[in-house]
Amino acid sequence: MTGRYRSVQYLRGVAATLVVASHAFLYPIADKPMLYGRWGWLGVILFFVISGFIMVTVTGDDRFDGRLFIRRRAVRVIPLYWAVTLFTAGLALWAPSLFKTMTFDFSQLWRSLLFIPFFNETSGGIHPIYKLGWTLNYEVYFYLCFALLWFLGATARVVTLTVLFVGLAVFGGVAKPSSDLAIFYTSFMPLAFCAGMGLGLLALHATFRASTGLLIAIGVLGFSGLVLGLAWPATEVEDWTAFLGCLLFASAAVFLGVQLEAVLPKISLLERSGDASYSTYLSHIYVVGALSWLAYAVLPSGNGVVYMAVAISTIACASGVGLLLHRSLEVPLGRWLAPLSARSQGRTSAAKA
Repeated sequence: MTGRYRSVQYLRGVAATLVVASHAFLYPIADKPMLYGRWGWLGVILFFVISGFIMVTVTGDDRFDGRLFIRRRAVRVIPLYWAVTLFTAGLALWAPSLFKTMTFDFSQLWRSLLFIPFFNETSGGIHPIYKLGWTLNYEVYFYLCFALLWFLGATARVVTLTVLFVGLAVFGGVAKPSSDLAIFYTSFMPLAFCAGMGLGLLALHATFRASTGLLIAIGVLGFSGLVLGLAWPATEVEDWTAFLGCLLFASAAVFLGVQLEAVLPKISLLERSGDASYSTYLSHIYVVGALSWLAYAVLPSGNGVVYMAVAISTIACASGVGLLLHRSLEVPLGRWLAPLSARSQGRTSAAKA
């Protein structure tokens, strides 16, 4: 792919903002509203759909260099995540009182750094030391599965992975496995990658241009999915019915964005927000926590106006810090490590990922 989709960059920024907003609005509330939790979940599902879409469009229709693909993904994902994880582990070791749901454990640290899922007794879920890293565990799992199918064409690769992920999800729903790894890898969450890969195939093959009527229909379906995903009554945020609603919305958003790519205006702030979405995602919890704590140390926490003002302010600040971290750390690290992901002579090339 010689360029990139502006619409996808915009949606990456939207996904990051949803996650930030979820934590910003949840921070001071004792009785956590389901709606706010699902904002973040919707953001993660949108990230996964986008990831599936990008991996298909950047590797093209034929075989690709699986090892080069993994090196490039590693250079993109690992440095910043390891930096945040080690920083968090260091804080937990030297100042454990700063955390409500985390304690330092060396065995948890090395599993976190190697993207190995495990049940974290402190957080009460299958989370690494840095809790937000659970999404990275799924991303790396997807990348590895994708790379292992380097020898297939795009369609065969997408079909094979979809059958695999659907089969595992069905097995997990029926068998109800009890081990940490089995629970994690038989989840329905990887199905979001499948939806993104399917959309990637449509874009890769330029199968059709949707009519106005179809675009409207997709928009209505997406909005219906949004209502279902955010409002579906359940006792937990990660309900499978709500997942389907969020997935429908995320898929519709990516589809419509790609179809309307040619008429989308260039909005630099949205584009930069998409560029910095990874940095924003990984750093925002510290910004939200610190600023919210400071604000409620001097302001009345029960005041609705104060609550809205603090939440909106922390969202803006977290986005700003994400942009700063992207420019000052993520981009320089990527340039410094670029030789590790350089294409080898005489090998099948993999498009930039």
